[in-house]
Amino acid sequence: MRRREFIALLAGAATVPSTWPLEASAQRAERVRRVGVLLPVPDNDVAQRPRVAALKQRLQELGWTEGLNLKLEIRFSGSDSELRASAAELVGRSPDAIVSTTSTAARALADATRDIPIVMAVIGDPVALGFTTSMSRPSGNLTGFTTFNDTVAGKRLEILREVVPTTRKVALMWVPANPQQVYLETQTRKAAATLGIELLSLPLTSSNDIVGALARVEREKATALLVAADPLTIANSGAIIDGCLLQNLPAMHTYASEAHSGALLSYGSDVVENFARAADYVDRILKGAKVSDLPFEEPTRIRLIINLRTARSIGLAIPPAVLARADEVIE
Repeated sequence: MRRREFIALLAGAATVPSTWPLEASAQRAERVRRVGVLLPVPDNDVAQRPRVAALKQRLQELGWTEGLNLKLEIRFSGSDSELRASAAELVGRSPDAIVSTTSTAARALADATRDIPIVMAVIGDPVALGFTTSMSRPSGNLTGFTTFNDTVAGKRLEILREVVPTTRKVALMWVPANPQQVYLETQTRKAAATLGIELLSLPLTSSNDIVGALARVEREKATALLVAADPLTIANSGAIIDGCLLQNLPAMHTYASEAHSGALLSYGSDVVENFARAADYVDRILKGAKVSDLPFEEPTRIRLIINLRTARSIGLAIPPAVLARADEVIE
C-alpha cells in the first residue's frame, strides 16, 4: 500500500509542475500590439523627432515597449498624394490604433477607414470639419487634441498689434487645401474686422507661391504677417522666415520650433506635449476603451514665444508688457 501511495505521489509531482511553465508562459506571452503613426511631412523634418520621441517615451512609461509588446509603424508623407497612399497602406496593415497630426491627415485617414481608432495629436475644430457631432463624445472613429479655438485667431492679431502698434493691415498666409485652414481664414477675417484691421489673404497651393506672396505683402504695404500652420508652411518655414527678415517684416507663426528657427513670434499649443497626451489615449484604446469614451480635448496651454534676436535683426522693440507675458524669450 505504501508503495502504491509513493508511486502516486511521484506521478503527481511529475505532472503538476509540468503545467506550471505552460501557465507562466501563457501569462508572459502578450500579443504584440501594432500602432501606426502617420506624419504628413518629409522624413527629414527634424521638428518631428521630439514629437515621436515624446509619443514613444509616454507609451514606454505606460508599459508598452517596442520589440516586446508594441510595434510602431511610422510613415512620412511629403505631398497630398503620398499622404493618401500612406494612409491607405497603414490601414491595410490593420493596426490596433493610428496616431497622426493635422486636419489634412485626419481627412485622409477618415476616408481610408471607419473602423480603426484614430488619435490626432493635432487637429482643428473637429465639429466644424465634420469629423464628429460632439466634442465630448466622438461620433466616429477619430478623436484627439485640438490646437485651435474661436479665441486664438483674435489673440494672435491682438499680440501682433501690440508688437506693431501702427498695424492697420495684416497678411495671412494659409493653405486652402487644408480643410482647417478654410475655417481658420474665416475666423481670422472675423477677428480682424472686430479689431478694425484689414486682412490681406495669401492662399498657397505650393511652395512656389511663397516668394510671390511675400512680394505681395510688400507691394500692398501690410505691416505684419500671420503664418497658418500647415505641412506646406511648416516644411517651408525657413524660406518664409528668411523672406520676412529680408523685408524686416514682423511675423507670427504657430509652433515653438518655428520661433526657435528664427520666426519673430509663435503662439500655439505645445505639440510635443500633445503627442505625449496622444499616447495616453492609445494606451486606453489598447486596453479596451472605445473612441466614443475619449473626448476631443482643447489646448490646455497656449504658449507665446518671442525671438529677441529676430526682433533686433528687423529693428523692432518688443514692448515690455508683451515680454512679460511670454512663456519663453529667445535672447
